[in-house]
Amino acid sequence: MLAVGRELLIGRTPNTNAHWMGKRLARMGSMLKEVTTVDDDLDEIASAFRAAIARSPDFLVVVGGLGPTPDDMTLKGVARGLGVPVRKDAKALRLIREHYAKRGMQTVELTPARIKMARLPVGAEPVVNPQGTAPGVKMATGKTTVYCLPGVPLEMRSIFRRSVEPEIRGVLGKMHRKYITLKLEGILESALAPVISAEMRKHPGAYIKSHPRGVREGVSRIELDIAVVGEDAMRADEEGEDIAREMTTAVRAAGGTAKSAGGIRG
Repeated sequence: MLAVGRELLIGRTPNTNAHWMGKRLARMGSMLKEVTTVDDDLDEIASAFRAAIARSPDFLVVVGGLGPTPDDMTLKGVARGLGVPVRKDAKALRLIREHYAKRGMQTVELTPARIKMARLPVGAEPVVNPQGTAPGVKMATGKTTVYCLPGVPLEMRSIFRRSVEPEIRGVLGKMHRKYITLKLEGILESALAPVISAEMRKHPGAYIKSHPRGVREGVSRIELDIAVVGEDAMRADEEGEDIAREMTTAVRAAGGTAKSAGGIRG
């Protein structure tokens, strides 16, 4: 994910889009591998875009900077990163007109600022934005499918669910995810570390992560996340339960306690 916007860098706006997308992808059995945040600057956008593409991800989602104001320069920056110009796209212009018409604003003039939202990198195609004016944008470069989405969370999520997610699921196939959280007490994270390492060697495809929750009344408290993803739902369930059982046994052997905080299967 490439997030564009100075507001993200100066603490004006938290990057809730990255949080939402990471959680959404994890539930699908995929993973957000990297998030890069850059300023509203053509060179910065182009450089970060080229760097992301150089890693050959299956998908790159660029979020933010598609609007009509001067600081919205994402598509121009992406075009610079690709080495292509931007051009007014007839379909994108039609989507913008339709957006205004659906809201009873048929007489809204398509000013240069509004037409700017229809100027796409050559080779890109517009994507319907059910919640806003600026269309999303889709393109391909090498093995990577690129989506550019608005930064407004409602718009980003709507386009992601409608257009991006089905394509990712098509690549992934049907994946199943078993997620379990254990609440541990009476064991320090430093004592838990070798137990986690042993389990990860035994279950190399699993995700096991500890989250310290402080010490209260002299008792250490930790939440332990366990996630297993696989094509077979039963095997994912069984492996997740096996890890939880083995971790519980090891924690109790070390003098601590462990209880399940619930699990998720998806």
